[in-house]
Amino acid sequence: MSNCWPATRKTGFLNVVISALDYATMETSIPSFLLVLWLKSLLNWLVVVVQRHYVIRSFSGFFCISLALIDSLLSFVLTAVFYLEDFNISGWHFTGYNICRLAQITCFIYTMLHWPVFLLVGLDNFWKLSSSSTHTSWKQKLTYCAGVGLLWILAALYVFSEPDGVLLLGDDEKHQCELLSSPQSAQVLVALLLTVTGVILYSYAPLEKLRVHVFPHFGQQSCVVCLRRAMCTFLNTWTSFLVLMIVSQLLQIEMHAHLQLNVIWLCFLNSFSVALALCVHSFTSSSKKNDTITDGFCSWYFCFTYGADEWNYGQQSSDRAQDKTLYNV
Repeated sequence: MSNCWPATRKTGFLNVVISALDYATMETSIPSFLLVLWLKSLLNWLVVVVQRHYVIRSFSGFFCISLALIDSLLSFVLTAVFYLEDFNISGWHFTGYNICRLAQITCFIYTMLHWPVFLLVGLDNFWKLSSSSTHTSWKQKLTYCAGVGLLWILAALYVFSEPDGVLLLGDDEKHQCELLSSPQSAQVLVALLLTVTGVILYSYAPLEKLRVHVFPHFGQQSCVVCLRRAMCTFLNTWTSFLVLMIVSQLLQIEMHAHLQLNVIWLCFLNSFSVALALCVHSFTSSSKKNDTITDGFCSWYFCFTYGADEWNYGQQSSDRAQDKTLYNV
């Protein structure tokens, strides 16, 4: 590991320089970091347990479980090293120096995962919605497990193989570390906001000619209603969280990478990708069918009538009872 991350003793706090990437660093006390990490782990497991019927059906759910496991393991290991302070296990010597080193390395790994996870969750939702099967087979679950494991391994390998990465590790007497924040979190949020804004403007603004050119094979009303319903369903559930994320970015509230990647954030991205998948699928499908979709947070009910002049949203309660659930995230 020293070949990839040359370490240098230096008076002062732990500092990390990655010349190839632009990261913001923040000074954090180790006790507060451990407390926050434990609280995050508890919140992760609370969401996973509450959503246990949904997390085993998608890539997003399996990644949430893996994140909860890794956070819990990291919390336990760092806490043990912090309280034992100076000890040996099978010839390995552990001190407070190792807390900063491990926390810093895992920070780098977490910073790499936002975009890959977001894209893979989106692809999984598109594929699931296009599939005629409602059951997640053991082969699919095994594929999800392998994919999640491979993603973590690739992120770790990328961090350790970074040629310009240098860890400058200093005194641990003051129990302080410099931790990183991930630029990918803000990038994904901006991309999401731009998409939501564009969809709202498109579906409510008087752009009739543009709508006809973009979706020439479908009635204008069907396209507009689909976009409106999908975004409204998403925003009705996640507006508070979205406002919180926007405010934290505007106020430049410092959050290290461990906090930025959490189960609530992943569920938020999953709901957004489901909304996009529904819109695109409704425009590309040529069949007539009813879909009831839920991801544990949002529940979309769409009655697709393709090829008709109108696109109906919703049915009477007696009709809904006869619908077949085609997709569960």
